[in-house]
Amino acid sequence: MSEPLIGALLLGLLFALFAAGLEVAFALGIAGLAGLLWLKGWTVGLGVISSVAWSTSTSFSFLAVPLFVFMSAILLHSGIGAALYTAVARWVSFLPGGLAVASVFACAIFAAVSGSSIATAATIGMIAVPEMEKRGYHRPLIYGSLASGGTLGILIPPSIPMIIYGLMTETSVGQLYIAGIVPGILLALLFVGYIIVLCAWRPELAPRAPLAVTWRERLGSFVEVAPVVALIFAVLGTMYLGVVTPTEAAAVGAFVSLALALWKRRLRRQELIRSFHETARTTCMVMLILICASIFSHVIALLGVPTALIRAVTGLQLPPVAVFGLIFLILIGVAYALEELSVMIIILPFLFPLITGLGFDPIWFGVIMVIWLEMGLITPPVGINLFVIQGLARNRPASEVILGATPFVFLMLLAVVILFVAPELALWLPRQMIPTR
Repeated sequence: MSEPLIGALLLGLLFALFAAGLEVAFALGIAGLAGLLWLKGWTVGLGVISSVAWSTSTSFSFLAVPLFVFMSAILLHSGIGAALYTAVARWVSFLPGGLAVASVFACAIFAAVSGSSIATAATIGMIAVPEMEKRGYHRPLIYGSLASGGTLGILIPPSIPMIIYGLMTETSVGQLYIAGIVPGILLALLFVGYIIVLCAWRPELAPRAPLAVTWRERLGSFVEVAPVVALIFAVLGTMYLGVVTPTEAAAVGAFVSLALALWKRRLRRQELIRSFHETARTTCMVMLILICASIFSHVIALLGVPTALIRAVTGLQLPPVAVFGLIFLILIGVAYALEELSVMIIILPFLFPLITGLGFDPIWFGVIMVIWLEMGLITPPVGINLFVIQGLARNRPASEVILGATPFVFLMLLAVVILFVAPELALWLPRQMIPTR
């Protein structure tokens, strides 16, 4: 049986298992196992599986995943960062749509310590939703600003999807982290600019009732956000200065977040136990998917699928910009149909060699993939941030959340176009990065 036919059969088996409702990890594992046993036989095939599973699960970089998940859970359950929204609102409430602007800025700042879009949206949303509803803000604007602002949690470092991308593509996680800073700021500014223009054009969407804030209160807000600033320096500052590796930065962040929560007496025993449970559950899920995806990727590489795909695409004589545009249009369609992180893990073995073969930078493409994941977080039917915000909104109709989030999807598309035209926005900082020890 020819290798192309084997590859087609494996892909058919994979999608058949998906259609049957099997979990992503198990579908990838079964398809990978079947391919290895067919190509290498029982003895060699099982040996390859054990080798791939061991090398994936013992990767030093992967240790950052449970540490960042734990840090995110501590921040969510301890309430650290809850005062962040109020502190930011004191400075920007005079702007059109000031409280929605504060939501985005607060999410951007909190993203620099959480590594999770869910934790970012939930932490800021718990304070922001009631406050904006009380002041008569248009509900879609409330929910859209928070759902989209929460997505910054995976673009502005630290970022769990960036760790997964780095592991699967053998790309520097530290450089990916630093590459996400400027695009994250750019995206936050696009969100804020849209809110200000919209609310200046239609002031009834955000009634102007500026907070009665004194300069003493504004300056005092720096003290309130000091724990978050300390965490940002512990995670990003030490890594950017080359003091620690990304994995060590995760350990520092987890320790500092736990210490701050205990010092402020905001972490009860029950919340700590819940944080451990969430960390174990999420880590096991990600680990299982990565191991099974690595096995499947190994089979795909043995069959020579990436090389054949590159030859087929280059044979079309299309310019790289056209190929990239076509690929991203397909990804946008996927974002409206499937869960994106699992899809990214499945398609990277095919997509990454093709993109790099066309001359695109792997660090730059990592940022693009994370922005695509952000789009998936606020697009129905599986946009997780939509569900989070809908829950905080006391189960208001999903249509209100989707309506509010949709304009921000187009802003993310604009950010991708800007990064395509000016890739240095993502690549300049990594090139200035001091090598970690």
